[in-house]
Amino acid sequence: MNLDLFRLQVFVTVVDRNGYSAAARRLNLAQPSVSRHVSELERACGAELLQYRDRGIHLTAAGREVYQAALVMLTEQHRLQDSLGDLRNGRRGRVRLGVSMAFEQRYFFEDVIGPFSRRHEGTQLSVRFGHSPRQAQAVVDGQLDLAYVMRWHLPTDAEFEFLHDLRLTFVASRDHPLAGRRYIAVCDIAEAGLITAPFIGVEESFYREVLREFGLTGDHSVIEVDGMQTRFLAAAAGLGVMATFVPDHAREALSADFALLDVEGRPTTVQAGLVRRSDHPGSSTTDELAAWLRKLSAP
Repeated sequence: MNLDLFRLQVFVTVVDRNGYSAAARRLNLAQPSVSRHVSELERACGAELLQYRDRGIHLTAAGREVYQAALVMLTEQHRLQDSLGDLRNGRRGRVRLGVSMAFEQRYFFEDVIGPFSRRHEGTQLSVRFGHSPRQAQAVVDGQLDLAYVMRWHLPTDAEFEFLHDLRLTFVASRDHPLAGRRYIAVCDIAEAGLITAPFIGVEESFYREVLREFGLTGDHSVIEVDGMQTRFLAAAAGLGVMATFVPDHAREALSADFALLDVEGRPTTVQAGLVRRSDHPGSSTTDELAAWLRKLSAP
C-alpha cells in the first residue's frame, strides 16, 4: 500500500476540522481537491474511511486505524524536518517537553529550564504547558519527547516514573488579611474566597475535586481567571486566595513572591513524575533533561 503523506495530511485535517470546507480553508485548497484526495486515499486503503451524518464527519473502523497511523507518520515527518533544519542552522538537537500547568511558575524556569538551557547551549528546547492527561497522551502519540506531569487520569498506555510529591498550597498576597496569621481554618479560606479557573477543563475539575476533599465544599470562588500565570497575578493583586500544587524544593522560591498560608487540615498531595515512550528512547539531550529533573526531585 502506497500512502501519500500529503493525502494523509488532508485526511487528518478533514477529521480535525470536522468537514471538507473547513479543511479546504485551512489547507488553502479548493473543496473538490480535498474531496478528491480523501477519495484517492480510500481507494489506496481499499476501505471507506469517513462517513458524513448528523451534520458531522465520523470515522469508520478503518478510518480510525488510518487516522492514528497518519498522526504517527506525520509526526515523524515533522521531526525529520526539524532535525534537518537544526543541522542546517547549527543547533545541537531539540527536546520537546510537555509540562503540567501546575508547574507554570517562576521557580520552574529558574530551577529547571534556565540551568538546563545554559548547560546545553545550542539545543532547541520546546516547552508546552497544559493538562497532564493531554501532555502524557502527546508523548504516547510521539508528539512530545518527554512529559513532566501530575499522576491523574493519565492514559493507560503511558509509562509513568514517579519523581516526587506535590503539596496542595494556598497562597495570597503579602498584604492579604490572612497573610501572617498563625492558624488558618478551612472556613477562613472559604470566607476569603478563592481565585479559580473557569470550570471548563480537565485539570480544573481535578483541582476542584481536591478542594472538596480538603473540606472546601460548595462554590467559594470570588473570581474565575483563565491561565495559571494570570491567576497568580490576580492573587498578587489581593483579589483572593489561590490554591496550587508545589514541590517541597520550590516552596522557598514561591514564598519570595507570596504569603504561603498555613491552613489546618489533612495534608493533600499528588504524585508528579515523567512520562516517556520505552519504544522511542529519544535523544541523549532528552535523557539529560530527565536526569536533571530527577536530581532536582531527590531528597
